[in-house]
Amino acid sequence: MKNHPIHRRHAVALAALALAASLGAAAHAQDSGTNAVTATATSTATAATPASGAARATKHKRKKKSHASRRQASQSAPAAASPAVSNVQARPPATSVDRLIEPNAAAALASGMPDAAANDAVRADNPPRAPSAQSDQAASQGFIGDSHLMLKLRNYADVQDVTGGPHRHAWTQGAMLDYTSGFTQGPIGFGVDASLYGAFKLDGGRGAGNMVHVGKDGDGQNQFAWAYPGIYDVKAQVSNTVVKYGLQMTADNPFFEPHDNRALPPTFLGVSIVSKDITNVALQGGSFTKVDPRGHTNLVDLSTSYGGVDFKRFSYVGGSWDYSPNGNLSLFANQADSVWRQYYGSVQQSIGDPSTLKWTGFANIYSTHSVGGGLEGHINNNAYSVSLAAQHGPHSLLVGYQQILGDQFFDYVNETNGIYLVNSMDVDYNAPHEKSFQVRYGFDGKYAGLPGAKAMLWYALGWGANATAGAAANGPGSALYGLYWKDGEPVHGSHHEFGFIPSYKIQSGRFKDTTVAFSAMWHHGSKYYSDPSNMEYRLLVSMPLKVF
Repeated sequence: MKNHPIHRRHAVALAALALAASLGAAAHAQDSGTNAVTATATSTATAATPASGAARATKHKRKKKSHASRRQASQSAPAAASPAVSNVQARPPATSVDRLIEPNAAAALASGMPDAAANDAVRADNPPRAPSAQSDQAASQGFIGDSHLMLKLRNYADVQDVTGGPHRHAWTQGAMLDYTSGFTQGPIGFGVDASLYGAFKLDGGRGAGNMVHVGKDGDGQNQFAWAYPGIYDVKAQVSNTVVKYGLQMTADNPFFEPHDNRALPPTFLGVSIVSKDITNVALQGGSFTKVDPRGHTNLVDLSTSYGGVDFKRFSYVGGSWDYSPNGNLSLFANQADSVWRQYYGSVQQSIGDPSTLKWTGFANIYSTHSVGGGLEGHINNNAYSVSLAAQHGPHSLLVGYQQILGDQFFDYVNETNGIYLVNSMDVDYNAPHEKSFQVRYGFDGKYAGLPGAKAMLWYALGWGANATAGAAANGPGSALYGLYWKDGEPVHGSHHEFGFIPSYKIQSGRFKDTTVAFSAMWHHGSKYYSDPSNMEYRLLVSMPLKVF
């Protein structure tokens, strides 16, 4: 099913109406004493996502542009040439500069660092859930009684320079009108979710790609405005278990969390189930077949972020257990049809108190193996990361180590932040046999009398990449040649990056919960490393407005 962009003048009118309505709604909310719902701050990498069950920032990942796309840019390839739909922006396959205004959320959360858009506080800071006197379904106020309508405005500006590649820039105003119904009363409740997405380009030249609307030419130059149904699903609830079918977004998932770092997020077509019927345990599963990518208005096949391989279905199952007030364990598994089967595990433990000294340890691992037709070739890859963070008052310091064990790149689904490895920040540090180290400073104004103010500053270094074996298996003519080779040699070498992300969430008044986040990231890669040198500056202003 395809959704077609609306006519330019209609889109402009819609955008103007949306902005006027949003400001009016904000004023009304203030006058009536109604507070807008808390907005999830967009992280760059996407918004961060707690890898171990800690709150997930909007993977601040957040994340980068896709690896492939970046690689192609460095070779002066046209934007339209990026494989499949790039993983994150156009995401050149999936690794690098285009995340949400925050680096890998999983990393940020797992480490206990401040996340500019975390869902709540890190789980380790919250006591385990007490058994509920009645289930969510028993407490339902009905289809209309629990329904909500929210208008979310997002102003997004991005400037990106890739060494040896084109300059990209964009400025876009996006709007998401989200309707969420309640559930009908009774043993089984039924409901629907529906969202209208729209945006218009304020600036952006050739090659902007999915920073704006990709358009038929593939570079985003000619599309001025676009609108389409971003979410539409039907849902059912029994006790504390919810099943959804349709175009939707998932969360708290180490494989399939949307890469939300543009004016509008990607959404996925399929079925999902989330159950919280067991105290302190969250279980989930899902199976998806299509994606509506960032910068697009139509559904396309799923694809891998680095390999750029299309496949038909992605399925996952797993869960997270808060085994103590300060500890969490997560186990998940997934399968990308005819590509890979992947397993994930993580553990996080905190001790102490931020007012004196709090320590947070985190470790996770992905194990990936080819299955079926092996569309991305032979895969036998393990990737792990560990981190230790210390927090005293508003200040925190994290050190992290990450390693890839295998002859292949660690890969994940395009348009997702499916990499909760600690050092996945601007780039993923996921080349064959690569090792990486990171040191990160965080500031949380909540502990310094400045609630809403946060900042993150980091340095990461990667070394030891060696794609010789993968290059031997993917010579000229192979679909993966561009992934394993760079300037005529197998990918190898070292690279490093610096990054800085300050953000502020307004705490009260007419614009309560509006978030302003800025990110600046600089990456330098050696001649034969897969990710080229680049710099990127991004500004996001997110304003949530509750209609009812």
